[in-house]
Amino acid sequence: MGSLKSFIKAVRKSKTIADERAAIQKESAKIRTSFRDPQLDTSTRRTNIAKLMYLYILGEKTHFGQVECIKLLASQSFADKRLGYLATMLILDENQEVLTLLTNSLDNDMQHPNAYIVGLALCCLGNIASPELARDLHANVEAILEKSTNVYLKKKAAIVAAKLIEKEPELCEYFLPRVSSLLSDKSPGVLLGGLVLVQAIHNHSDDDAHRRELAAQFPKIVGHLKRVSASGFMPDYDVSGVPDPFLQVTLLQTLRVLVVNQTQYMDDINDLLTQVASTLESSSKNSAHAVLYECVKTIFAIDSDPALKILGVNLLGKFLATRDNNCRYVALDTLLTVIHTEPQAVQRHRSTIVGCLSDGDISIRRRALELTFAILNEQNIRVLAREILVFLEECTDSELCTYITSQLTIAAAKFAPNEKWHFDTLIRMLKLAGNNVTSDILSSILALILQCSDAKLKEYVVGKIWATAVADPKQYGVAVVALWTIGEYADLVIGKTVGKSEDEDKTKSVVVSEKSIVDFFHTILTNSTYSETEKTQLVLYILTAVIKLSVKFRDSAQVEELRRILNSKQHDVNFEIQQRAVEYEQVFGQPMNLKQGLLAKMPAPPVKTREAVSLNQTGPKKNRQSIVSRPSGPTTTEDLLLDLIDHGSTPNNAPQAVSAAPVTSTDLLTDIFGSTTISSPPVPPKPVNKPVPAAHSINNDVAAIPAFSNETLQVSFVPRKFGGGQADIDALVQLNPTTLDSVGKVQLLIAVPKSQKLVISSTSGDRLPMRQTLKLTGKEGSNVKLRVKLKYEANGAPRENQFDFAGFGKNL
Repeated sequence: MGSLKSFIKAVRKSKTIADERAAIQKESAKIRTSFRDPQLDTSTRRTNIAKLMYLYILGEKTHFGQVECIKLLASQSFADKRLGYLATMLILDENQEVLTLLTNSLDNDMQHPNAYIVGLALCCLGNIASPELARDLHANVEAILEKSTNVYLKKKAAIVAAKLIEKEPELCEYFLPRVSSLLSDKSPGVLLGGLVLVQAIHNHSDDDAHRRELAAQFPKIVGHLKRVSASGFMPDYDVSGVPDPFLQVTLLQTLRVLVVNQTQYMDDINDLLTQVASTLESSSKNSAHAVLYECVKTIFAIDSDPALKILGVNLLGKFLATRDNNCRYVALDTLLTVIHTEPQAVQRHRSTIVGCLSDGDISIRRRALELTFAILNEQNIRVLAREILVFLEECTDSELCTYITSQLTIAAAKFAPNEKWHFDTLIRMLKLAGNNVTSDILSSILALILQCSDAKLKEYVVGKIWATAVADPKQYGVAVVALWTIGEYADLVIGKTVGKSEDEDKTKSVVVSEKSIVDFFHTILTNSTYSETEKTQLVLYILTAVIKLSVKFRDSAQVEELRRILNSKQHDVNFEIQQRAVEYEQVFGQPMNLKQGLLAKMPAPPVKTREAVSLNQTGPKKNRQSIVSRPSGPTTTEDLLLDLIDHGSTPNNAPQAVSAAPVTSTDLLTDIFGSTTISSPPVPPKPVNKPVPAAHSINNDVAAIPAFSNETLQVSFVPRKFGGGQADIDALVQLNPTTLDSVGKVQLLIAVPKSQKLVISSTSGDRLPMRQTLKLTGKEGSNVKLRVKLKYEANGAPRENQFDFAGFGKNL
């Protein structure tokens, strides 16, 4: 067989994909044949394993060589063991059955007198350990931590111990006693490993005693951070003039994890963080930025001094002023998380944030745009809206344009200084956004126009929209709004000059006449730049405008033109257009007094509530705001039931909302989503949820987990089965032992994320105590999160409570 070098040359010199595939398959067959040879020598096996790793890099199948990798570990040669462990870590993972053959090799090598071989075994165990391997070999790792004097091995053993705890949290009790000695070591490597172990125990142990024991090590961590941050040049650990930045970062991370409820050390922590931030404040090195970034995250993660939080924001502002795009992105992303904590401090960096909107990096522009919307308020809305509109004018990303129009509509409704500015901003946004305006935004703008009670302002708005549409009839959003408003309010602008504006939008003024309106209709009807869907919608709007204008026009020639437009669409290939034209033709021929009543102005509808969303769809939603209608009146709100618990769901999957109660005439799905205007008598105030005790047994159910409790009822969940993408859960509803209320008509409504499905089988009706069995299916490993609405009658009065629950501690 040839060498690895010749194999790589054969693959690289292939001129076609077929030649490459042939070379790979030929060599793969040779490797398989060679592995079957019982007399295979170690040198050839090593060459084959090296080729196998190259195949793995190319994405080829390598499962046939797993056992051979483990055989190579039996060699006493360090070169063989090094290659064998590398191949094992690449080709195997914790789900492979052959992994059990690795236990003996790891056990022997972790007791080897050669420290480097022990290091190889530790590295392999940390990378591919399964829960079974962790339980079998944790004693070897403990022995190294306890007896070894080799700093290199103790560091590796501590980090591997942290990995084993991630796989098997029950091992915390074995490694916890080693924490104190590790944190007492002055060696940076050993200390770094000990800190990683502390974080693993804290994150994976539910035992309060373990956390109290870790909290006792808090002074040591503070002392180490003081020592390292104040130390001078360290030849072996200095990076660009920063003393051991890796250790400083890990110390800050551990400090942030353990600082909860450590109020007695808060003054020392504030002084320490100030010291770290001040020491590295003037540095422009990336290592210093890493330490400062962790320092800022710690400042905002703890209950720090207000002055320290302002210092943290100022540090982020200095990150923004650097030329390093990574630092600027990190600063923008972090400022988004602290905007609600220190809004005034973030506002001081407004000019720098706005400057990032013109950055060449799209990721920075997106983050800067989101942060710009986050810092909007009544004082800066004029300035920032102008900058956002400039950005919108130059934006070519349709997804980003849609986001901007949605957010700007929300912000303008919330912070507009006056109604005229509000409408001017929306009209300019329509003009600049082109066709990237969603139908709900158009609907909101039309509703705002209808709700406008100032006759002069309404005339100005209608005229300006009309002038904008006439100047550029190719923009769908502007055309839709113009057609609707001219049909509804043509009497306000016919015969007048419209389009005059005092803002940056230099729209040319035009005279509105009956003929110019009809000409505009013909322009839209003959325009070929719209898509089929857009053209259909515009024609429907034109037909509605035509029938509305039939009672407003006075020129008989133009009225006849309107009739011709209707007649021309009575044989349209689109059935909806054809039907609309035929119906309107019947209305068109009715007497004028009848048509005037039939075609009167529409009443003002409410403006639907909307929520601002983050550009980062996978992360938590930030900076939520709502469009609010200015005039008083009923508003339609949308309680997006699954918004909180929707993580990475497929858009095509509908939300699953299931009622466990008997079917009634009430639309339970609509009720639980709260998407209709409520006109029934007000519901009594929801009682405040009382704190509930830890998991306990209810009705002989093991590990029933309390989820909700008030003065009347208690709701608990019993996890029966989890895993394999399925879960079986019992929901229990029972009376609070202290209640004196008479309770009846109990209903339990439950919703799950869009990516999951829920089936509820009723086992005990609606009488208390009530039990319902929930069967969930979804993506394996996904979180189980429920939103529950509890409806019942107490002493004859209807009541309801809603709560979220995700405390099962298990995944599908």
